[in-house]
Amino acid sequence: MQAFPNNEVSEIIKLEGNNKCMDCSAENPTFVSVNNAIFLCQNCANIHKNLGPNISMVKSLTNDQFTPEELAILKLGGNTRFSNFITEYGIKEEQNKEFKYHLKLAEYYRFLLLAEANREKNPNQYEYMINNRPSAEIGLQLMESVTVESIKKANQPKSELEKDLNNIADKIGGFFSSISQKMNNFYEQSGIGQKVDEAKVKVNEGLKNFGESHPSIQNTATKTTEAITAAANLTEQALNKVVESETYKNITGAVNNKFNEVMNSETMTNFAKKAEEQYINLKIKAGLKPNENANNVNNVPQEQPNINNEEQK
Repeated sequence: MQAFPNNEVSEIIKLEGNNKCMDCSAENPTFVSVNNAIFLCQNCANIHKNLGPNISMVKSLTNDQFTPEELAILKLGGNTRFSNFITEYGIKEEQNKEFKYHLKLAEYYRFLLLAEANREKNPNQYEYMINNRPSAEIGLQLMESVTVESIKKANQPKSELEKDLNNIADKIGGFFSSISQKMNNFYEQSGIGQKVDEAKVKVNEGLKNFGESHPSIQNTATKTTEAITAAANLTEQALNKVVESETYKNITGAVNNKFNEVMNSETMTNFAKKAEEQYINLKIKAGLKPNENANNVNNVPQEQPNINNEEQK
């Protein structure tokens, strides 16, 4: 089995079902979709990257670092739990491999894992998710932000230019991740973290003692903090009102529509084709063999399901 630099990841990968790719059952997956808490082989991980981080946030088990929250989500999830969850909605693992991640049931599952990982900090959010599991009718609908066309576009094979740029980006990311790992190891072995924590404790004790001996200063500082917090809350409320307003939604919707119109225009399509042709010609002149085209992903529905915009209660 692949050796992983993070001990917690090594333990999670040993759990039942995690030793195979969620989508194709390939042995010893080396990638993970963090927000879905599922383990993937490299080929399926590349497909998941096209889905977007809001649907599938892909990380390398061998090169990337994980936050405590991400590790908690991976422990709570896993291939077996996700498989059991979608099976309850009548979805078989081998069907619509990528499509199922666009459904409301998968969106709910991602939020459920996040709420479960933060249960101690926010028990109300967790209880809300438990009590508001979508019905089969709602769960099998597409997320509001997703259309069948966007799914098909995400599953189209990448051009040679995109694939090569992604490979370069992955290598650069792996390089910096390895440096980060070495820095963390040095940080732990040198005991710097413990010394910093000890210094923080001493500073806090000093501030506490100072406050007790100077109550008027402490009282002023407390009132100042309360005033700043109140101002920040008012600002946040004002921003939320703007963001939730119909005017804001109409403006952002119009901007998005115009952007999509430009990106899907014949001019942009021709420009992309010419850029790709020039890139391939440059590779041929340099004596490099062009890449083979990837196959289209199968099992994408041809028609968009009837979406009921009823909000979850």
